Amino acid sequence: MPIIELKDVCFRYGKKSPYEIRALDKINLEIEENTITGLIGHTGSGKSTLVQMFNGLLKPESGSVIVDGENIWAKPKEIGKVRFKVGMVMQYPEYQLFAETVKDDIAYGPKNMKLSEEEINRRVARSIEFCGLTPDILEKSPFDLSGGQKRRVALAGVMAMEPKILVLDEPAAGLDPKGRREILGGIKKYREKSGTTVIIVSHSMEDMAMYCDRVVVMSNSKILANGTCREVFSNHQLLFDAGLDVPEITNIILALRRSGVEIPDDIYTVDGALSAILKLKGGNNEL
Repeated sequence: MPIIELKDVCFRYGKKSPYEIRALDKINLEIEENTITGLIGHTGSGKSTLVQMFNGLLKPESGSVIVDGENIWAKPKEIGKVRFKVGMVMQYPEYQLFAETVKDDIAYGPKNMKLSEEEINRRVARSIEFCGLTPDILEKSPFDLSGGQKRRVALAGVMAMEPKILVLDEPAAGLDPKGRREILGGIKKYREKSGTTVIIVSHSMEDMAMYCDRVVVMSNSKILANGTCREVFSNHQLLFDAGLDVPEITNIILALRRSGVEIPDDIYTVDGALSAILKLKGGNNEL
């Protein structure tokens, strides 16, 4: 059974006004448990609206949102409980830091869950480890940290609540390549150790190809494609028609094919490209 299921979900901004915009149009989607699912699409395709359905930040105009087997709007007064189950990290979360110390900021969610001090401390320690932070940072002010450190603290604050589902809207936006690898690598390690289902919104095809198990493509308020990375990134024309691009390594592979090199066209990672090239060279590891 999928951990998230959307059935015929529709949503409009500015309903029945001259500025009405249809953001989601009869969305049917299933997210499998213990996977990392990437959500891609051009600006205005409906990605951010869609993920805000998962924890009840937005209520569908019609259709149903089912999380862990339950319709989250069956009991509207209890919608707050869903937000402990579905943790969300919005874009540039470092601007949402507010406490005097890093520890207090990370512990804020667990304290609201009425957990014991011992359990709170355990969760804080565990979450900073996944985010690549060290214990000496806990007594510092979050406002004295670098931009990358602030991003990790904000992420750790959501991880400390140990949600069954973690939704991240552009978690590596604005970071350099090293910072991107550290943040996304930590998220992948977190998923592997915790079993948490992770959903990542990103414009980076390379990040999606490297870290996700499945990819959902949105275009014009609809789901255009939903499949494994190989299935989605192999459909070059579909991505181009949606105003998207394939990973850069795929563009290189396609250029090689046009020049006459007999290499598969379903390669979307650097490791996959290296393996294919070595195979062409007869298994010789010397390039």
